[in-house]
Amino acid sequence: MNRDEQPVVSGLSCLVLAAVFAAGLLHLGVRLKEVQVDDSADYSYANARQSVRRVQTAGVRGRILDRKGRVLAANRRSVSITCQPTAFQKRTWEATAEAIEQAVSNVAAAIGRPSPLSAKAVRRHIRQSLAMPLFVWRDIGERELAVFSEREREFPGFAVEESVERHYPEGALAAHVIGYVGRDRGEAEAGDEKFNFVTPELRGRSGLEAYYDSFMRGVSGERKLLVDARGFAIRRWTVVESQRGPDLQLTLDVAIQEEVERQLRGEIGACAVIDPISGGVLALASSPGYDPNTFVPSLSPEIYARYATDPAKPLLNRATGGLYAPGSTFKPVTAIAGLEAGWPEHESYDCTGTFALGSMRLRCSSRWGHGELDVRHALMKSCNPFFCNLAVIAGTNAVVVAARAFGLGAKTGIDLGVDAAGVVPDGEWKMRTYREPWYPGDLAQMAIGQGMLLATPLQMARVAGAVGTGWLVTPRLKLDAPVERVPLPFAAAHVAVVRDGMRMVVAGDGESHGTGWRGGEGVPVPVSGKTGTAEIGMGERRRKNTWFVAYAPSERPRIAVAMVIENGESGGGTTAPKVCAVLKAAFREGGS
Repeated sequence: MNRDEQPVVSGLSCLVLAAVFAAGLLHLGVRLKEVQVDDSADYSYANARQSVRRVQTAGVRGRILDRKGRVLAANRRSVSITCQPTAFQKRTWEATAEAIEQAVSNVAAAIGRPSPLSAKAVRRHIRQSLAMPLFVWRDIGERELAVFSEREREFPGFAVEESVERHYPEGALAAHVIGYVGRDRGEAEAGDEKFNFVTPELRGRSGLEAYYDSFMRGVSGERKLLVDARGFAIRRWTVVESQRGPDLQLTLDVAIQEEVERQLRGEIGACAVIDPISGGVLALASSPGYDPNTFVPSLSPEIYARYATDPAKPLLNRATGGLYAPGSTFKPVTAIAGLEAGWPEHESYDCTGTFALGSMRLRCSSRWGHGELDVRHALMKSCNPFFCNLAVIAGTNAVVVAARAFGLGAKTGIDLGVDAAGVVPDGEWKMRTYREPWYPGDLAQMAIGQGMLLATPLQMARVAGAVGTGWLVTPRLKLDAPVERVPLPFAAAHVAVVRDGMRMVVAGDGESHGTGWRGGEGVPVPVSGKTGTAEIGMGERRRKNTWFVAYAPSERPRIAVAMVIENGESGGGTTAPKVCAVLKAAFREGGS
């Protein structure tokens, strides 16, 4: 090739180079569009997830009302002093924690209340909940709030926050029924995305607060927090407001409840008052009791220990969970069993003051005996030998079947967490429990409501009401809960005989008083009832639990009641007058 000649690029090569260059530009343009336009939403979303925290806020709990609308559990405004970690951030987490501790100490000195926070608690909050306010003093009083408000500018980073706490306007009234609440973190209900933080909400711990917890619980809301690169909150706003839960209205009548608790004051015992037609619980009380307000804003270990170690067991709901030998209040059941087994209603038994069965001797309340008695008068006089004899003749199976038909030995079904089944013993139960055979003496003891037989006051109120109406109801506390009841599987004529006997217990037979005559004094309607005195323990520990069960009016019962007083003298002397006061209050107030 000549030195003066230059290489010539063909037209085809130029076209190829131009096409490659154009393709490169096109690809670059497409990628720029994908990054800057198509993927921008994804990048923005990812950035938001890194800088925004979701907080689930607690809903407000519904109230608890009595049947007439009187408030038994409500919500009140609660004020707390909080610390915002953002105001104290330092270069290291340890320095931040120390700054917070020092600031808290300064505020504590100003308001005159020591800090409840440990160094460990401060560091745990920084590690786990940095974006959230740190609650320092919860549920502060008016004096502390006033002092802090006057000097709030001196304490940047601290603020007053309002929340809701449970409040029981009637104090200890019906405490075992209403129960109390505590704070739980709960579960984050967030759909596809999880909440970063969940505000602790009120959850039921006992009583109706626990049983109907999900019913009264409010609907959660949502708040969002904008955080910086280190996780400190720099802004917050509400996305969805929380909502209040529905109110729970009860069958309880405060007027009757107050009288019941007045009669139990200073005693160890319990009482149940029900509507024997609908099963609505009009009053339910256990003594001694407690004030659920002492558990607000939280149940301290000291308060719980005080209640838990009290020998009188104030936290025990004796009305539905206390198991007692029912004593002679069980005799109407034995009477039904004997009549169903064939004992003639006018057949007499000669009570000599003692019932002998082998080597066993059971005394009557009348030292020299009652003489000739039929079923009605045996109930009126509460004659032990009569019912021991009747049960032995009828047989264990007849008594057990009758007891279980009255709902004994099984849970009542009340809408409350505590519902003891009690014990209706038989040969199989005794062998399984004590590895011993069943003896005729066991049946004689059960016939008069002693031995291994155990029941709750609520169960015995059902028994009394069932005698009066012929129906065994399921007790209920929620006003609009459905009525559940079943007819007693006994001859109407036999139930009528027992009704006559229970009427005579209170009204007498025209010639002499019944054992429960004090149970109807001054009550504006006829009362039918049964006294009971159960002896328990041996020697120096021997004592009496005294009972009275009743229904009224005698012809068309609207109220059934059972009360037990521990360490009493007698059912007729100790307990019947107290039930009488309850009945007078009930009919005076129209509570039935």
